[in-house]
Amino acid sequence: MARTLPYAAQDSTKSLLLRNTLLFSIKKMYPTLGMANLSKYRKEFSEGSQASTGGRSSCAPPISLRLSVVQRSCSIEWGLKPKEKNKANFVSAANKKLSLAWARKHRQLTVSDWRKWVFSGKTRVNKGGSDSEFFYWSDVPGTNRPHQVQPQVQGIGDRVMFWGCILGDGPGYSTAIIDGTIDSN
Repeated sequence: MARTLPYAAQDSTKSLLLRNTLLFSIKKMYPTLGMANLSKYRKEFSEGSQASTGGRSSCAPPISLRLSVVQRSCSIEWGLKPKEKNKANFVSAANKKLSLAWARKHRQLTVSDWRKWVFSGKTRVNKGGSDSEFFYWSDVPGTNRPHQVQPQVQGIGDRVMFWGCILGDGPGYSTAIIDGTIDSN
C-alpha cells in the first residue's frame, strides 16, 4: 500500500477489499487514495477476482472468422485433408543422362572450339508476385475434380521472359535484341 496512508487506513482498506466492497465506496472514505491505486490493491489482495482491462470487448462476430479456422473445421467435419500439388522436377532422369552423354561426347574440344559455341538460357518471372504453393482439398486419395485443378494458360501477359547467352567473347556482346514475342517458331 502507499506509504502516505496511515497504517490503520491501509489495514481497513485491505479488509474492505477482501470483503468485496465497491471501490467507489472506499474512495468516499479515503478521498486521497486514487481509483487506479485502489484497483491495483484490489488485484493484489483479492484472489480469483479479475480486474477489467477496459475498452471494447474482444468478442468478434462470426463473419470475421479466419479462413484457416474454416479450413480446419471443414477438414475435421468432412474428413478432407489439404495436400500440396505435385511439382515436376526441372531436369528429369532421362534428360540428366542425355546431358551427361553430351558432355562426354564434347570433352575433347579445345578452347578455340568452345569459342564457337553459344550457351543460352531463359527464365520466366511473374509480374504479380512470386510463385506460391497451391493446395487442394480431396476427399478421395488420388482423385482430382474440376474445381480442385487450377488451369494454367500460356501467354496471358502476367509474366516476363528473360533470355541471356554466354559466348566466348563474354556475356552476349555480339547478340542483337529483337522486340517481339516468343513462340514455337
